[in-house]
Amino acid sequence: MTQPKYWSPGAQIVQYEMWSESIVLARPVTVAEDSKTHIALYSHPMTPTVSRVIENRYSLDVSERIDIYMQMLDSDVEGFRKRTSPDNHVLTLTPPNSWHSVWLFWDSEWQFQNWYVNFQAPLDRLRRGVQVHDYALDIVVRPDMTWSWKDMDEFEELVARGYFTAEQESSIRAEADRMVTTIERCRPPFSDGWEDWRADQRWPIPTLPEDWAELE
Repeated sequence: MTQPKYWSPGAQIVQYEMWSESIVLARPVTVAEDSKTHIALYSHPMTPTVSRVIENRYSLDVSERIDIYMQMLDSDVEGFRKRTSPDNHVLTLTPPNSWHSVWLFWDSEWQFQNWYVNFQAPLDRLRRGVQVHDYALDIVVRPDMTWSWKDMDEFEELVARGYFTAEQESSIRAEADRMVTTIERCRPPFSDGWEDWRADQRWPIPTLPEDWAELE
């Protein structure tokens, strides 16, 4: 079965969040839009997921966190736990061949909370979903467009340990500079009114396939 060029709105796919070549989270999502300019994926509140997320992550020293991340490089399915996503609405906007995605968060009543810029490798499309190779560094953007770095300490620790290639590090830093300019000048997608977007109420909460661990 070949992968479609674009998924139709309402299609249910799997978003795989990767650490190197290991899955750390598998989340079923609904396609809101898919085109040559971006793919927009919607995460329903209280969606069933599986993950290897670190418990009480920020209670650990950054070096301890990175030690655990390195152990995850040899992860297997046995390390996963079933979870439920938080009680909020999330939309991710990812341009093709981009080193970032932009996330929007609303509470359960659709009150807009914040933007989030996630730095990552260009998105990989699979037959039944997408792969996100995360690069640790993020930016939190508040509704008034003030912003702050998130997990810069983890990113710098990974750089110090030689986790990234020179090309990856250069691309991430260049993309981070570009996105800071985009935020401060309130350029798209921050000026496109995505805060007023709403999911189709007919879309059901998606579920993971039983063989979710098979990347295809």
